[in-house]
Amino acid sequence: MNSTSKIQRISYLILVATITMIFAMSGVIKFTNNEEIINNFSKWNLLDYKIWIGAIECLLVIVYLLPKTNLLGALGFTGVMIGASYTHFIHQEPFYFQIAIILVIWVNFLLVKPKKQIK
Repeated sequence: MNSTSKIQRISYLILVATITMIFAMSGVIKFTNNEEIINNFSKWNLLDYKIWIGAIECLLVIVYLLPKTNLLGALGFTGVMIGASYTHFIHQEPFYFQIAIILVIWVNFLLVKPKKQIK
């Protein structure tokens, strides 16, 4: 393994860990009675869907971590972030973080993820 591919592999793993932690924490907190989460979901009229969204985020973490379903996980995360972006947009709230997460997911998947070497 040359130094470029080693750096690429380490970068990929760091970004996967970061993306996974963001979605795992986001999913788990939706199962709590956190006052800020309840207030936000009530304001967006999505309180009935809070647990479902959290469950989907937690499930996608598992799907994203499995090498054979990594693409499906990235697509799922993208869908969740598009929904979050739309929710923030229609309520005239900033949605730059959600767009940034989508970009990090796909830059990591398309540009940083080590490709299998042909032998």
